[in-house]
Amino acid sequence: MEQLKELRDRMIREVNRIYPEKESINLVNWLFFSVAGIEKKDISFDPGRPVDERLRTELLEKLDELMAYKPIQYVTGEAYFYGLELEVNPSVLIPRPETEELVKWVADDFKLKPGLNVLDIGTGSGCIVLALGSLLTDPRLTAVDISREALSVAGRNALKTGIQVDFRQTDILDQDGWNDLANFDLIVSNPPYVRESEKSRMKANVLDYEPPGALFVPDGDPLLFYRAVAGISKLKLTHSGRVYCEINEELGEEVARLFRDEGFSFITVKKDMQGKDRMIRCGFMQ
Repeated sequence: MEQLKELRDRMIREVNRIYPEKESINLVNWLFFSVAGIEKKDISFDPGRPVDERLRTELLEKLDELMAYKPIQYVTGEAYFYGLELEVNPSVLIPRPETEELVKWVADDFKLKPGLNVLDIGTGSGCIVLALGSLLTDPRLTAVDISREALSVAGRNALKTGIQVDFRQTDILDQDGWNDLANFDLIVSNPPYVRESEKSRMKANVLDYEPPGALFVPDGDPLLFYRAVAGISKLKLTHSGRVYCEINEELGEEVARLFRDEGFSFITVKKDMQGKDRMIRCGFMQ
């Protein structure tokens, strides 16, 4: 019967064929913890512990998925975002660190304002609205998405975190769907913004597994969803409210111009930790 450290080392060697060594170690450690609750220190303490056949089979099946470039979050069915453990599957995007920066910006701006009415457009896994629900004081949360499958995931994540959200299936490109929305003090969105021509820069683990409808926009109209967000915000944002969006690093000026042309002012484009234009904040008044 294979021993614990022996199996772990073998799996690391296998993953290291397609990922860097440090990343391979982290991925295999994540698998062991997710599947069996076994941490690195447990293996160091008892390296010769026999691995029963059921656990060995499950770990090797997960390994095969990793070797097919399936993201670890989809392999384990879980992702971590702003301290929350969330369910994810290929019907929703995997939450990114850049999106955590967007949430932090919003929370820092509004942490002293209780009872805000908040709208998350294109909620996906629910990561943004749920993180804001955990950070703001007594918010009233609404989240919309066109995907019924995504809303199912987001709903389960809301139940898991104990945060109450009004989830609605809405196509934001259809203006008729805007009428049922209330007015909001805060509108947040991480819409699709990757141009089709940028696919060649992306890795297989994104292209082959993450939902294309949540990622890509036509080259001929890359601001498609920002125009919809701006339209909704013009109608539904309170006069002293704010709208925040994650943006394509190469389109910051264009997104700012779109919101300016729609009548917004006090527009700020903010860089992420890598120095790339990554988010925008707009309002009607200071």
